[in-house]
Amino acid sequence: MVCENGGFSSFGIRMTSAAQPYFIQALRASAALTILWHHFALYAPLTEWAAPLLGDLLSWLARYARATQVFFVVSGFVAAQTIGSRVWRFSQLGRFVLQRYCRLGLPYLAIVLAILPIYEFARGWVPDDVLGQPVSLAQFLAHLFFLQDILGYEALSAGLWFVCINFQLGFGYAFGMMLQQRFGRGGDSLFAVLGWGTSIYSLFHFSLDPSGDSWALYFFPYFFMGILVHKALARRSQGELAAFQCLLVLAVLYEWRWRLVIAMLFGTLLFVAERSGLGQRWPRSRWISGLGKISFSLFLVHFPVLILVGALWARLGWDTPALAVGGLLVAFVASVVGAWFFHRWVETPAALLSKRFRAPRRADEGGAGGQRLVLEH
Repeated sequence: MVCENGGFSSFGIRMTSAAQPYFIQALRASAALTILWHHFALYAPLTEWAAPLLGDLLSWLARYARATQVFFVVSGFVAAQTIGSRVWRFSQLGRFVLQRYCRLGLPYLAIVLAILPIYEFARGWVPDDVLGQPVSLAQFLAHLFFLQDILGYEALSAGLWFVCINFQLGFGYAFGMMLQQRFGRGGDSLFAVLGWGTSIYSLFHFSLDPSGDSWALYFFPYFFMGILVHKALARRSQGELAAFQCLLVLAVLYEWRWRLVIAMLFGTLLFVAERSGLGQRWPRSRWISGLGKISFSLFLVHFPVLILVGALWARLGWDTPALAVGGLLVAFVASVVGAWFFHRWVETPAALLSKRFRAPRRADEGGAGGQRLVLEH
């Protein structure tokens, strides 16, 4: 998702003309598309009908096409340039909650409201294990406050958990910066201690239990890596980042987790791209940059679109393998088009509203490695 919200462009990125984040947008675009096809391969009925033609590919996508770790790393990197560049006092945390809710919560709630009539249209035609039980008032209210996973309610759409975690991570980072600026004696030593301590606890204890994945602590090491990538670039010293990579290697040796390997790989790629200047030059593609820009909207929109197309195909009796493959392609195109409209008419107005609650910027803040890469939070 993170950035304004997470690893998506939607997380409120605005660049000056001097330094466009082409590589970051490419990471967002590729991660969003990977997650889209993972969900398309995972949820019936289209994937089941298409299996005779694309069974092996769909099985591979359902099992291996995961990319949320990329968003968390990018989120930490962008958050270091947005949240980390501002002045924080305890009294401003309430405004920050409002800002984040506008930025993340309003698009999220728009999807929650949009998917309710889609579920009614699909019920009886799409399997109940995809749609879940009819929505209750308590379940809806839990979604309103990002609490559905914590309270044990079914999520109304795939991927909503990421928005909730992103909200927690952003608030936790702002709170940590407030503690650093209030009690730290210059530098960032207090936040470094907090970040390293939290990461160690997560890597070697908390994240070993999958039941903890409703909390930001479970994913914090990925987010913190992004922060350290930014720090290494800003100070032109990668010692702390290299040490953290070693910590992740130890965690992988302690208990194998492929998510950590992905985070290490893309954290390293992000550092190399930005350090070399390649990240502001490549890939210069309008299509890739456009997908990166709408990646948060695509992340939100694609599942309701998949359910709608699947229900329509079921009602029409288009359940042959060839027509099901066509349905998947229609759902993909409709998701991209729908994400563009959603970004234009929902996400962008929410981002503009969120700017009213921003904390003031620190006077001494510069871009990573001296680059004029401005990410507005």
